[in-house]
Order: sequence, then C-alpha cells, then structure tokens
Amino acid sequence: MTVSKLATLVGTQWLREQILCSARGSSKLTNTFRVLDTSWSPEPDVDGYTQFYREAHIATSLHFDLKKVSPPKQGSTIKFQIPDSNFFEDYVESLGISNDTHVIAYDRFNSRPSFRTWFLFRLFGHDKVSVLNGGLRKWISDGFHVTTDEPTVEPGEFDALFRPHLLRDYESMAKNVKTQQEQVMDARGHDAFYVSDEDNSGGHIPGAKNIPFSSLFNDDGTVKAEEDLKNLFIKAGVDLSKPLVSSCQTGMTACGLIIAAHLLGRKDIPLYNGSFTEWSALAPPNYIVKTNKP
Repeated sequence: MTVSKLATLVGTQWLREQILCSARGSSKLTNTFRVLDTSWSPEPDVDGYTQFYREAHIATSLHFDLKKVSPPKQGSTIKFQIPDSNFFEDYVESLGISNDTHVIAYDRFNSRPSFRTWFLFRLFGHDKVSVLNGGLRKWISDGFHVTTDEPTVEPGEFDALFRPHLLRDYESMAKNVKTQQEQVMDARGHDAFYVSDEDNSGGHIPGAKNIPFSSLFNDDGTVKAEEDLKNLFIKAGVDLSKPLVSSCQTGMTACGLIIAAHLLGRKDIPLYNGSFTEWSALAPPNYIVKTNKP
C-alpha cells in the first residue's frame, strides 16, 4: 500500500478501503499497514485486551497495551512512564510493525489512548502514524462492522530513534517558570485547572494556558475543523508561532493538544510527561497557582 500524503487524522471510509486492500481475505497480515486498538482505562484492574479488544474491534486490528508500554515505576510520581527504546522496539515488533509500517491508532472511548499512542510512536522516531478520527464510535455509527477475530502477523523489524527533544522533565519545567521560554498548555478541565471556594485541590503551573481536552471535539467524537482549533488556541492566549510545551494531569490528554497544534502546522511540540501529578508533588507552593475560574 502506498500513502501519497500521510495524514495525522484519517477517516473511517479511508480506513475501510485500506483494510480491504491490505487484507485480501487472508488471516495473515503484511507489515506495511497496521491498525492498533488502543482502548484503555485508567482503572488498574481493567485489562484493555480482555475487556475491550476481545469484545469487539475493527477487522485486522491488534491490541496496543498502553499499560504494558508504560508500567508504573516504584517511587516515581509519574503516572505513565516512558519505556526505554529496547522495550518499545521489542513490543511493536511483536505486533508486526517495522520502520516502514503505516500505523493507524484508534480507541473506543474519547481518543486519549490513541493520541498518546500517536505521540509515543513519534517519540521513538516513527512518523508513519495516524489516528482514526472519531475512533470506534465513529466507525460503528458509519455502519462498518466489527469482529472478534484476531489476526496473525509476522514479527516486524523496528529500529527506534528516540527523540529526547519531545519530552520535558520537572527540572526543565521549573526552569521555564523563571525564563518563560515556552508557553505551557494545560489540557485539563476547568475544574482541575482552577480552584473553587469549596475545593482547593486544583491549580496549575505558573503561566499555563488552559485548553480543555474535551473542547477539541465535535459531538460525534471527531476532531474539530482547523479554524475552530485555531480559535481555541487564540481564546486561551496561546501564540502558535512561539515555543510550546503541553501538559495535563498524567501526560495523556496533553497529547491531544500536541495533535491539535500539529494539525495547525506546529511540529515537534514537547510533552511534560509527569504533568500536574508530578508537578503538584514536587513543586513548592508558590509554583502552584490557585485562582478561581474567571
């Protein structure tokens, strides 16, 4: 399969046509095209493979386990760890993914895990990755079938090229509070970004601009048009022509802001992977802004 121009977001009709072309009625898939079901839940006892993927998935897709890729680390305040390159290589090779494979990520809920998957592949040097716009919800609403069949694949050959410039740690974010070299985008909802008279548990990094993850989507779960996305950034006071870094609560929904900016022409925006979970645990009180919603 040849993709003349790799899209960040792909539609359901396009994906259906690619699946029909790549599968050719065979139970064994080639390594040029791989659909990944990234359905995930933050609950520790929920297994995405058994409770989501095996229930129903898009034909030819395999399950991409974010909990396996980002296991917790004892003593760390970071909720979702970044795997080392060797681990990532081995895992994606087991899914039949090679360096020339076009990866399509989707999930059945709200695009959080598929956006995070998109970011991880790019972090490890793989730009041939897209997200199914609207995910499984849109796929089903458009009348396309799902299955419980699990395809078999030949192992891939994947050489990771880790891009450290796409990550920020606590120290660099703390330094940025003083220098303000990068605009901090925060994808959490207003209730977490601000505090209320009844609840003082919220707050944000000094200088951060709030663009809630939920504001990126239309009612059907698809991403808003580029002009609407641009207006979200403008309304939040984010200048897309200047350096940016994305944050949220745990490093998941922040990837949505990275994709939104990517769609508007901003490439290689870094993620603060520890996000506010780490920040609230390590930062001094004067580095946690407590303001009421305007």
